[in-house]
Amino acid sequence: MKLLTDERQWRGGETAVALGMFDGVHKGHAQLMRAAMELSRRDGLRSVVHTYSTHPTRVFSPERVPPVLQTPEEKARAIALQGVDAAVMRPFTAAYAAQTPEEFVRALSRTLRLRHVVIGFNFTFGRRGEGRARDMAALGERYGFETHVVEAVLVDGEPVSSTRARAAVEAGEMELAARLLGAPYALCGRVQSGKRLGRRLGFPTANLPLPQGKALPPAGVYAAVATLGGRRYAAAVNIGRHPTAPEGAPTVEANLLSYEGEDFYGAGLRLALAHQVRPETRFSSLDALREQVLRDRERVYALLCGADGDGLS
Repeated sequence: MKLLTDERQWRGGETAVALGMFDGVHKGHAQLMRAAMELSRRDGLRSVVHTYSTHPTRVFSPERVPPVLQTPEEKARAIALQGVDAAVMRPFTAAYAAQTPEEFVRALSRTLRLRHVVIGFNFTFGRRGEGRARDMAALGERYGFETHVVEAVLVDGEPVSSTRARAAVEAGEMELAARLLGAPYALCGRVQSGKRLGRRLGFPTANLPLPQGKALPPAGVYAAVATLGGRRYAAAVNIGRHPTAPEGAPTVEANLLSYEGEDFYGAGLRLALAHQVRPETRFSSLDALREQVLRDRERVYALLCGADGDGLS
């Protein structure tokens, strides 16, 4: 996938474009991107996703910016996995937000050579979000492209949305979050030195800093699939401060159940959170915590590995 930071960088042919913020690249977003790809294949076009690297709320109400479901890097990766030809991930600025709906469409039509535009049923565009789906259709007739509106995708009878997925993550409902997103919610980063509490307990861990600005589940222990060095491991992940030994900053601490390699400081680690095992708890001693960690590991193995291990190490 070709990744651009401004639609004016496009040098390809005519396009079918999916428009949206696409935080989390959930099932509804994937439906829009599939529609754009199908139109591009049918008409010999290029499929493009047009989105933003910064949340629009940061321009209008910076004190109310919601936690994101994906960092810009994670979002770019998720879009690429959908199979589109290119993505435009541009900053959302005050000047960009000041465009009228027609100015927004005219600029996109010229730069991306629009033939098809795919939008969600609740998509808004232009200054103060004045443009609606009917306005996009009318402007499409003027500027030579066809508008396709994708209706809501339902999970458990309710529309999928980034707001709903964020609420599921923040409530620790990881199974629901995965159904909304189409994949388990993931935390990614570079392994750093931590409190070394895991070593004191006899279970070395890989530590990630708490990601800033990203939605987090409640403090506690989670069953996760860890990807490290191209291999997948069942992992017991503690998110929080460890109230039994609270020194140091809160972290994301992953105990890879069967990892036997060298120290992995600086390595890239991805943790796909599948289930909440228990909330954060204060224990009377490190020995009591050690016994609970053993039970957590058994629970994680039962949740993730089953009879055949599902390809996990």
